[in-house]
Amino acid sequence: MGFPSPATDYIEDRISLDKQFISRPHATYFLRAGNTYWRAGITQGALLIVDRSRTTCDGSVVVCCISGEFHIRRLRLYPNKHYERLEDGRAERIDTHFSDENDGIFGVITHAVNDMRTLEFDDCPVM
Repeated sequence: MGFPSPATDYIEDRISLDKQFISRPHATYFLRAGNTYWRAGITQGALLIVDRSRTTCDGSVVVCCISGEFHIRRLRLYPNKHYERLEDGRAERIDTHFSDENDGIFGVITHAVNDMRTLEFDDCPVM
């Protein structure tokens, strides 16, 4: 049989992206970004990890349903509750005809996985 290796005390678990990025698997969805949103660090085709159980706060990047379509917006609570378009920073009114308290918010984007092979970042972008 032999003796156990002294190195067994230092063996680390394999990295699990599920454990790292998903805290509530039953409420987590994966979506693909259809456009590039530089203001949020999301590029076209990025894998978005969306958690429906997260509580929104001012500045949360969310997936929301507007006119029956999914959109990515930043939620702003001050001075009044509204969405901020990530393309140009314009404010959009939140329709109040939703019976849900989240006003059409599908979930909070917790992480965006971008393909770094095709990106070129400028540390001083002009917008």
